Amino acid sequence: MRRFLLMLFISISAIGVASGLHVSQGKTLKTSFLTSCFRGHSAAWGQELWRSDGSPEGTTLIRDINPGSGSGQPYQFRQADEQLYFGADDGRHGFELWRSDGTASGTSMVADINPGAGGSFPAGIATLGKKVCFGADDGNSGRELWCSEGTGNDTRMVMDINTGPKGSNPRYFTEVEGVLLFEADDNIHGRELWRTDGTPEGTMIVYDINPGSDNSWPSNYTKTNGLLLFRATDAQHGRELWRSDGTPEGTYMVKDVNKGVSGAF
Repeated sequence: MRRFLLMLFISISAIGVASGLHVSQGKTLKTSFLTSCFRGHSAAWGQELWRSDGSPEGTTLIRDINPGSGSGQPYQFRQADEQLYFGADDGRHGFELWRSDGTASGTSMVADINPGAGGSFPAGIATLGKKVCFGADDGNSGRELWCSEGTGNDTRMVMDINTGPKGSNPRYFTEVEGVLLFEADDNIHGRELWRTDGTPEGTMIVYDINPGSDNSWPSNYTKTNGLLLFRATDAQHGRELWRSDGTPEGTYMVKDVNKGVSGAF
């Protein structure tokens, strides 16, 4: 991907699509509309959403999300159900969830999760079948788990994991065998490993690795052979390598690499 974007930047600079255009993020899509979608910056439009099939005539601005020289600053491109999802700021609603099919008319804000100019700042956008799930702040519940199928009506908070304005701050979403595994804090177990299938009943803590209110801080997620490998901390072993298949019984320390409480990491 890095090589492709570098080549794309060079070709854009050479053909002069826009004065001072710079490519900062990119995503190759498997749709009939679009070969690659990226964020580009120009003096005329700011940082906005562009598309390219690798040719001069096929490299165009999709939509000026934040009109004029302001920047929409699209970020975290993810594809679900032949749509591109991302966060962006139109200058009126703050950073919210957007979607695009590669056309101007098919590019729009999905939902104003935090009404007004404050923005919900969707982050950790991850694909789960035809849905995207992410962390967002609606201005009342703090940063919590949200999912969307692409319309305002089906964009909703899945669960208020940490009730109150603080939020559970879910992050590190990684799809494993049809569910998303992620880190969150419910204000009872500390920061631990959670799972969701995009429904309230399918959202739960996987395992309290560091029992009680202490954090295990699961991080550095890597998906391999239908498992999640990650680092986590417990009181007996320190920070070591763990694995999970998304079930309590399938979540355990792989090996105590550095014996004792110091841990391997």
